[in-house]
Amino acid sequence: MFETIKQNIQKYALLRAAVYIISGIAIVLNPSAVFHFIGYLITAYLVLLGLLNLFEAYRFKRKTGSWSIGLFSGLFFLILALIVYAFAPAIVSILPILLGLAVIINSLFQLFFSMNTKAKSWSVYSILLLIGGFVLLFNPFKSLMLLFQIFGFILIFMGIQEIINFIRIRKMTIR
Repeated sequence: MFETIKQNIQKYALLRAAVYIISGIAIVLNPSAVFHFIGYLITAYLVLLGLLNLFEAYRFKRKTGSWSIGLFSGLFFLILALIVYAFAPAIVSILPILLGLAVIINSLFQLFFSMNTKAKSWSVYSILLLIGGFVLLFNPFKSLMLLFQIFGFILIFMGIQEIINFIRIRKMTIR
């Protein structure tokens, strides 16, 4: 089961990286336009993840005759997308808190990964990312657009880190 989870994480690493980098660049270049559509962008991302998981679950069922956990996660992402779509304006109003939490969670995973792969230089990156997440969470600055642009830069760096981790895991798997 752990191997399946690892494969799913690895399989979508490049998709996550692309979403992070493209979103980050859009936010840096035009934060106010992206800010007004962020709820809908999150909805689209969740729908995409849901459909990909359902597709993988269907392929697994055709291969083995039983459904994988991808069925549950696919349905979960689609239901979550509906909830986000329904409450998009409210979600945008609490965006600074959500962004801070997302960065903190990602940085903790990055820190865990770097400690387990003995990549100490990436531990520094993870700690800086963690600090950035706490700053986003507890000190939303005076200008939300500045905060949003900073988040855009963080997303770009997170996307780059996803690509690097993808390459590292791939090299470890090949050996």
